[in-house]
Amino acid sequence: MQAAPFLAIAGPLFQGVAGLSAGNANAARARQQASEERRATEAEIRATKDDVRRQIGEQLAAQVSNGLEGGTGSALDALRESQVEGALDVMELRRTGRLRARALETGADDAEREGEFGLLSGVLGAGSSYLKMRSDWAQERLAGG
Repeated sequence: MQAAPFLAIAGPLFQGVAGLSAGNANAARARQQASEERRATEAEIRATKDDVRRQIGEQLAAQVSNGLEGGTGSALDALRESQVEGALDVMELRRTGRLRARALETGADDAEREGEFGLLSGVLGAGSSYLKMRSDWAQERLAGG
């Protein structure tokens, strides 16, 4: 019978600690995913920049091979447009990568908060169990038991 009061108090505490631990683990995973998202975005940006440079080089080579003076007049306009489009692609990649990483970071914050609330719930549950037991013992003593 001595174990029952301990279990009534310890059970909610253990559940609260488990909730905190799970929340922290989920947050760590989400932060790792956010970090990986940032790395993947930077790799995609580098690949896009390389592709734009390659395309501009191919355009210049095609202009010269067709007898045009490369990098002048409408040929220059085409090169400039390719550079602008490439820069816009990079900006969009960077923006969407940041948004995805920030969403994962927000998920990590939420998971931590959920774990903290789990711990608080466990502590309050343990306190409630303790007060109920004290009240039951006091009523039993008053009743002469």
